Parts: sequence; C-alpha cells; structure tokens
Amino acid sequence: MDWQPERISQTPPETLEFEEPETLLPLELMPVREGYLDLELPEDANLPIALADLSVSSSQADAAEAQIPLIEQIKRELEDVGDEDLKPARIQIGLLFVGVSALLLMSLLLYITAMHPGLTVKQQMLRYWSEYVGFVGLGVAGLMMLGREAMRSPQISEEGDR
Repeated sequence: MDWQPERISQTPPETLEFEEPETLLPLELMPVREGYLDLELPEDANLPIALADLSVSSSQADAAEAQIPLIEQIKRELEDVGDEDLKPARIQIGLLFVGVSALLLMSLLLYITAMHPGLTVKQQMLRYWSEYVGFVGLGVAGLMMLGREAMRSPQISEEGDR
C-alpha cells in the first residue's frame, strides 16, 4: 500500500481592504460659569462635607489652605462619634454578611442541582469547594461580628443606673 499525501496548492492570501474610520470631531470644553455651579441647598441641610468657596483662589496651594479649617471641623465632628453610635451599623453589617452568605449558598445549591443533576455529592464537593468555602467564610465573618457585638459590655453611665 503506497500512501502519498495530496499536494495542496499554495494560493496567496487575499488582501483585505478595510474601510477608513470616521474622523471624530474634537472635544470642546465648555467654560465654567457660576451659573453651572450654583446648587440650591437649604441652609439647615446636614451635609457630610461642606465645600469652602474656592472661586477666589486660583492656585492649588491656596485651595488646600482654604480646606484646612474644614478638615479640622470634620475631625472634631468625628471625635464625637462614640462606640454606642456605631453599634447599630455593626449589627446591620453582620446581619448583611450572614444573609448574603445564606443567599449565595442557596443559589450555589440551586445551580448545582439544576445544571449538573448527574453529579454525586463527592463530585459536587470536588468541583465547587472554593465557592462553598468562600460563601461559608462570609457567613462566619458575619456571625463573628454579631457575636462580638453580643459579648460587648454595655456602656455604664456615670449615675450607675445599669
């Protein structure tokens, strides 16, 4: 049996002609006017950061110096925030971690049973162990935050009413 490969003729590849891209118009910057920057905010609005008037100063050094009193004011306001003020936020974040972890675990279980019904439990664990560990770790972090808040000693007032 003599086998001989077929000879394929070498044809030069066709040259493709590409269309020229459209020329874009240059970007025009609009001049900044005070009317554009005028924000109508009520006087008693509780804003986290109040911007100082920077229209007078032109250099960046002057702008930074104008912000120093504002930064000092923010620092003083943050010193007033106590441990009791942050307790509800810590509890909510812990509950969020636990809830998101449970939701992700249930969605992983639903995905595995819907998309891969033929996998055994061992195959599921071998294939999706990293997702499982990550979701369980998120839930454990939330439980640790909640446990820390539960074990925190209550704030004892100066009058000793607790």
